Amino acid sequence: MVSSQTISRLMSAFRQGDRRAADELVEILYPQLRRLADSRMRREGPGHSWQPTLLVNELYLELIKIKALPATEGDKDDEAAFFGLAAHLIKRLLIHHSRPLAAKAVKVELDASAAVSGTDAIAEIEVALSRLEALRPRLRAIVELKVFEGMTLDEVADRLGCSPATVTRDWNFARHWLRKELSGQASDGS
Repeated sequence: MVSSQTISRLMSAFRQGDRRAADELVEILYPQLRRLADSRMRREGPGHSWQPTLLVNELYLELIKIKALPATEGDKDDEAAFFGLAAHLIKRLLIHHSRPLAAKAVKVELDASAAVSGTDAIAEIEVALSRLEALRPRLRAIVELKVFEGMTLDEVADRLGCSPATVTRDWNFARHWLRKELSGQASDGS
């Protein structure tokens, strides 16, 4: 059995973005993570293409992507905090995996006048996202989570800690603003 001090030390390092700490936490807590994944997989439909071991592997890949986590005052039990995060990520992984491939892709229609070539398009999108971020940083975050990570608006709200209504309103604003920006209709940042 691993001491709570070891878990606390590793969680502290993990919160600061230490990937080795994530490695060690998964290694130390693997049996419990495997049981958590097994329990969650039993709730999935029959014939699911994932197995608990694969789910834990996918969880690990999500954990090492985390650059840093905010420490919250309520995190007195670091092991429980880690399993809470793991359960949340497992849920997101299963939801994302269950979506049909077509639903994971986001289709964006552009006018012929807005079409630009490869690297020019990427640069233009980055400039537009930077300008959007200058208006409100949350707008860029919503666009990136929705478009690039394929999250639903409810998942974005959960990730950003805001209400779904706020995210929906910001998403609609950002989408319309980007459409104008990329078509060259807006030059004053409005």
